Amino acid sequence: MAFQFDDYLLSIKPARHALTLLPGWGVHRLTLFFETGGTGNIPVQQAHQVSGELWADGLGNSGYLGQMVQRWPIEAHPEGRLLSFDVTLTDAQIMGLEKARQGRELELRANLTAVQLGAVDGWPGREHQLTIRISPEEWAKALDGLNAGAFIDVLVPITDIDGRALAAQRLREAKVLIRNGDYEGAVGKARSVLDAVRPACNTEALYTQALSKKARDRTQDERWAMLAQSAYALFSGAPHDDEGTTEHFTWTRADAIAAVATAAGLLARLEDLP
Repeated sequence: MAFQFDDYLLSIKPARHALTLLPGWGVHRLTLFFETGGTGNIPVQQAHQVSGELWADGLGNSGYLGQMVQRWPIEAHPEGRLLSFDVTLTDAQIMGLEKARQGRELELRANLTAVQLGAVDGWPGREHQLTIRISPEEWAKALDGLNAGAFIDVLVPITDIDGRALAAQRLREAKVLIRNGDYEGAVGKARSVLDAVRPACNTEALYTQALSKKARDRTQDERWAMLAQSAYALFSGAPHDDEGTTEHFTWTRADAIAAVATAAGLLARLEDLP
């Protein structure tokens, strides 16, 4: 994309490292990076103020995200310069982007205005639109730094007890699978997390014991066992394709998030167990 001024062009394109996310309290700073250049008869030290609006695009519908704030004016320099914009995003906006993206690349649109500063004939301005495509990998990396990408904030204790550290690793893998749109794979990872939970909580024996009682007569441990065993049976439908039953199971993003959240919560309960 290039802004055409009288005798020269100011070009702007997304940088190879396109963005960073700086976490805040409910609102976060998205910084977008661009490479600029100039060709033609460029006035010496000619500065430009660039501003704009950021929109979500290519996600089924468009949506306004915020104002793009440039910190310093930029030259149209033949050797190129780095340009950055800051945009404030809320938790709700980030969650909405993730829901609409569904594991695909994130497509944004910048409506930009470049104004030539200090020109003899006033303040010449030019407008253009620029598409910004963020790969799933780069967006996921940014969300990891924000601690908002998983939609699940469960503190899971990491210990040296056999199986529990591995189960925590499986949770991290499940979160990545959700971001990449592999919901069945994420549910399968949630099932493997329960492999550490069930023996530690004596789940199978308590579950069998609970089945012989009326629901109102079951102990608290028996009720936890009912939850864990039922979750295990449900999540087992992801890695298995049993004829006539689990082969027909389908898994949505909401299913995967619920499965991973359930597994994470049950794993976190082990903190109080030896």
